This record gives sequence, structure tokens and C-alpha cells, in this order.
Amino acid sequence: MVAADTNVWARAYLNDEPAQARKARAALAAARSTGGVFVPLLVLAELSWVLRGRWERARVLDTIEGLLQTRGVTVESAAVAWKALEACRKGAAGFADHLIAEIAFASGADEVMTFDKAFGRVSGVRRLK
Repeated sequence: MVAADTNVWARAYLNDEPAQARKARAALAAARSTGGVFVPLLVLAELSWVLRGRWERARVLDTIEGLLQTRGVTVESAAVAWKALEACRKGAAGFADHLIAEIAFASGADEVMTFDKAFGRVSGVRRLK
């Protein structure tokens, strides 16, 4: 199994650098078919930020969902990522914010603190004023 940095996934999805996009897609396809690709949660968070800079929220969330369902791809703590995705689809906060909360809760935290208004409306998150 290999892991791919956020920029490899971003090139594959965005196709903003065509030569790199072709290389990224080919490398990811080869890795998925031979030993698989591991995706750390940090890469999911970064990817959501990068994609959100170019795409609408729904498309970003659909892309993350697709990645979670891709054969040959193993996402770190996939159940946590799914919870974050589901929560994000229901609320205003971003995917990375929900991922932070779900990781914290899965690790035993009772509460997450933030200054972010939208994130502060999430259950278990307290906005500092």
C-alpha cells in the first residue's frame, strides 16, 4: 500500500495542471490495483480545503464520499470520516471542521472549542466569544 499527498489527489481531481493530472491519475490507478492507496485524515481535510477553493460545497462533499467508496482506497479511521461527512451535509460548518470534531470525540474529548461561528453551532462544539 502507498499513500498519496494531498497535491496528488488535488491534481487528479482538479485537472488544473494537465500533465501532472495525467501522472496523478495514472499513479493512483496503478496503486489502487496493486496494493491500494492509504488516505490519512489530514489529507482528507487538506483536500476539502483545496477543492472548496474551486468547487461548490456539494461537489466537494460528493467527491469526498466518492473517495471513501473507491475500491483500492483505504481511508484512515473511515468511520470517523463518514460521520464527519454526514454531519457536514446537515450543517453549515466545513468538512474539515466536522472532521476535527469527530476525531476529537472519537479520541474521548467531551467538547471542541472554536471562534468560528458556523462550527460553533455544531453539537458538542463551544464557540468562544
